[in-house]
Amino acid sequence: MKNRKWWDIKAMTNAQGAAVAEIRIYDEIGFWGTDAKTFIAQLDTAAASATELIVAVNSPGGDVFDAFAIYNALRRYAGKVTARVDGVAASAAGLVVMAGDQVVMPENAMLMIHNPWTIALGTAADLRSTADMMDKARDGILAAYRRKSGQTDEELTAMMDAETWLTALEAQSLGFCDVIEEPVRLAASTNAAGLLARFRNSPEPVQALVEAGSDAPSSTAQISNDPAVNDLSAENPPEPVPQDPEPVVVPEEPGVLAAHVFNACRAANLSMCAESIVTLTALKDRSTIDSAIRDATDIAGLCLAAKLPELTAQFVGDGLNPDQVRARLFDRVTQAQPRVNNRQQPVFDEAGRSMHGVMPGPKASSIYAARKGNTKSL
Repeated sequence: MKNRKWWDIKAMTNAQGAAVAEIRIYDEIGFWGTDAKTFIAQLDTAAASATELIVAVNSPGGDVFDAFAIYNALRRYAGKVTARVDGVAASAAGLVVMAGDQVVMPENAMLMIHNPWTIALGTAADLRSTADMMDKARDGILAAYRRKSGQTDEELTAMMDAETWLTALEAQSLGFCDVIEEPVRLAASTNAAGLLARFRNSPEPVQALVEAGSDAPSSTAQISNDPAVNDLSAENPPEPVPQDPEPVVVPEEPGVLAAHVFNACRAANLSMCAESIVTLTALKDRSTIDSAIRDATDIAGLCLAAKLPELTAQFVGDGLNPDQVRARLFDRVTQAQPRVNNRQQPVFDEAGRSMHGVMPGPKASSIYAARKGNTKSL
């Protein structure tokens, strides 16, 4: 999958003439986009000559381990770090905000904290290991919230269990926010709809950020063949042409798509291919997944026809399409059959001499013996 950049870092100069590095995180953190390693490398370069870091966040969250890496990098910075919530700082994005020496929120911004979640595949042992890892991630998040807010673990745990959305005033009263600013016009971050859809208690103002439509009027004028119509004054502007809002396509969550893979594979008797399909498609979207399942079904049919059904999972896991599988099965089947030799085999006489393919006829000794016997009987 092509990397998607979810952050921007640039050098600035403040009113006092000091060098400032501004970091904007305006999208989903990590996952299949650029990772925290690249982010931190550029952060170190920008911060080397800066006296202050400003971290502006408008993100629905993302990969918690990338967020941990960013949080720790910001905490290690020797200068001042100001974290500003420009719209929504939810989930892993809220963890990044906690790295600020000062956290600033406009009146209409929101902060959300909850428990980490993931998608797990594998054996019972794998699932237990994943659960242990998630508990450790939760402990790390608790530590960051505790350091900033001063709340107890019991209070923080209750808020995380409930998936708590905090206004700027509520965040300030609980110690998560230091300064409240004048409200600003909130804008939805890229890909926010898909990630927000998994949250249980998304407030209406947050959901409104991902609704379709634009407040900006169209600047396209209507042209007529009548000069009198085209001679428009500022007092009589043309009536705007109503535009139907474009439909919003909300991407499905990875957990929903993973469940679809396993259910569809189970229905097609392809359960052994489910994990391979998850890996190969990277749960991009439902159409990509359905296409992969159709290919897997065709591959299973080809393997069954070749009396080699045990090869289905291997071919699917290798990412082969049905045409490639058909070619491999043809080679495999033809190599397993005995060779056909159309050449006539040599024929040997009693003395072991080749007769060059001539079929053996009656022996002279046999004919003589027969004649001799007939003479005696006369």
